[in-house]
Amino acid sequence: MNAIAERTQNTERRGRAPIDFHAVEPHQRLMDRRLANWARWCNGTSAPMTSPMFRMTPPPPRVRADMAYQISDVLDTADATKMAKAVAALPQSNRTAINWHYVKPVSPKRACQALGTTMEGLAKLVRDGRQMLINREAE
Repeated sequence: MNAIAERTQNTERRGRAPIDFHAVEPHQRLMDRRLANWARWCNGTSAPMTSPMFRMTPPPPRVRADMAYQISDVLDTADATKMAKAVAALPQSNRTAINWHYVKPVSPKRACQALGTTMEGLAKLVRDGRQMLINREAE
């Protein structure tokens, strides 16, 4: 049994379902794309960030329906600067979670320790942060 399957099985035994931090609710997908553009702008590259070890690896096939959209290779700097201002206006915990998710991804466990929350809480902070950005845009 591989390590991922074993970890999933152990998590299910404890009564908690594993958390997919890459799942984005349908009504938040546009904001997810804008935040991904902002992250590329923050990192100074228009290419999605990949670990040096895996740069030559071909991308996995897009199987999941919620990941069907493609991230554009064109960097929209004007929108990225708008997003930077909007993210800066978020409450500290949501801002830190959004920054973790899009700009500086470390292990979720380390992000939880830094924020003093659980995995579920971290996922909620990211989801709520995206929703706050959507709501503030509508105002």
